[in-house]
Amino acid sequence: MKLIKRFFALLTALLLTLSLVGCLVPKEEDKPDASTSSGTEGTASSETADPSLPAFDTEATAIELGSIKIKANDVANLFDSYMSMFSYSGSINEEVVNQCLSMTEDEILRNYVPLWKAEELGVKLSDEEELELSASAHAEVEEERDALLCQFAYYYGATEDVAASASELTQEQLDVALNAINEQLAQMFHEGFAFEDYLQMEHDSILEGLRIDKLSETMKANLDTEALDAEAVNAWYEKTLEAQKTKYDATPLDYYYDAQGLDLESDATPILYVPDGYIRVQVIELAPDGDPDEKIEANETQMRDLEAEYGALLLNNEDPERQKEIAEQYAALKEETESLENNYYNDVLAKIDEAYAALEGGASFEDVMKTYNGTPENESGLDERLIYIKDEDPRNGVLGDYAKELAPGEYSKPILIDGAYVIVKLVEVVNGGVVDRASIEETVRIAAKAELTEEAWEAQFDEWFTEAKEKAVFHRETYEMIKAYYLPADQ
Repeated sequence: MKLIKRFFALLTALLLTLSLVGCLVPKEEDKPDASTSSGTEGTASSETADPSLPAFDTEATAIELGSIKIKANDVANLFDSYMSMFSYSGSINEEVVNQCLSMTEDEILRNYVPLWKAEELGVKLSDEEELELSASAHAEVEEERDALLCQFAYYYGATEDVAASASELTQEQLDVALNAINEQLAQMFHEGFAFEDYLQMEHDSILEGLRIDKLSETMKANLDTEALDAEAVNAWYEKTLEAQKTKYDATPLDYYYDAQGLDLESDATPILYVPDGYIRVQVIELAPDGDPDEKIEANETQMRDLEAEYGALLLNNEDPERQKEIAEQYAALKEETESLENNYYNDVLAKIDEAYAALEGGASFEDVMKTYNGTPENESGLDERLIYIKDEDPRNGVLGDYAKELAPGEYSKPILIDGAYVIVKLVEVVNGGVVDRASIEETVRIAAKAELTEEAWEAQFDEWFTEAKEKAVFHRETYEMIKAYYLPADQ
């Protein structure tokens, strides 16, 4: 027997596969058939089920945890996922089956622990929260309804393309899609199980998942905060500071990535330590549209070869005639290359000269950046760059070599770097060492609270999970029913 996960996942995957191989409108015998698809929702496939096995009871209780009853169908679907993974690695035996059942059991219990413990502790969601979650579940189900109707209408020949929305379908097209969906559902579940039944099942499943997540958030927020006193925050600070020192001193470029990703409005871990060797700069940068003439690179390659040849001849005082030829060839190549570069950079060079003249005339660097930087509309063009200058900085190339020669507040003349003309201003030399804690105390407290709360929640959850395994009632007869469809009769 094969047990599928969710109807939507199965059918969309099936339709996608068939459409990719060019099966746009199936022949009657090629339409997806639940008896030959990847499986059935909690029932034996008509082709693969052993007629000697008892009927699979999808509603049989497999696990009870407080008032929560977990059905055989839920266990079987997850169990089948684990079995599918193991089936690729070799034969299926009782040891593998038991291992998969054990993993299934643990995962299901972990999923339901918040729901069970919330009920036990009397933790409830407000009416407003319940309505919000219900609306979210409804929206997700409506999106699923829309997608299935559009896909089935297309696959069953009612439309030439997949409609963007079911609202675009005619009543006749909707009837084709709905009849096809109901036909599949009747085979996968039971006669009379219709699309609305499936969508209600989906809604209930989605809503349960959302409630579990929300209850988890609520109980996490309700954790005893005694562990978050000043002493605990200090301990977190010292531990985090030492970790950052070790990390940034060993790999200074890691500081850049952490600093760039830090949002001080969130509970992200703040920067407590700065390695030596960083500067902040602002850059006016202009690059031509399109690619340069390929002859520029070819000429530059030829010029380097000529330089090497000329140097060898000059060193050994050999072949004066050839030296003269090389000098003439080199001069001609250089003149041609400069002409090609001038044509390519002409407009950009004029603009960068304008920008430099504006700076020399007293305009602020920020104003000139805003005027001349070629940045996307969603960027200000005023972002500072953090550059590491004590070693190679792969993100900024040689820009740091020019910037480090400046004093804070000074800017360079226009420079051609990697195909763009730039003017770089040194904003500051970043002071290395421990960041003044007083300046980031609130951020430290927020980050410490978030991390310590998460650690406390994980510890509390593990304790509840252990308790759940002890208190849960496992209906082994249901497990044996599931196992029977995977093991030969003699095992």
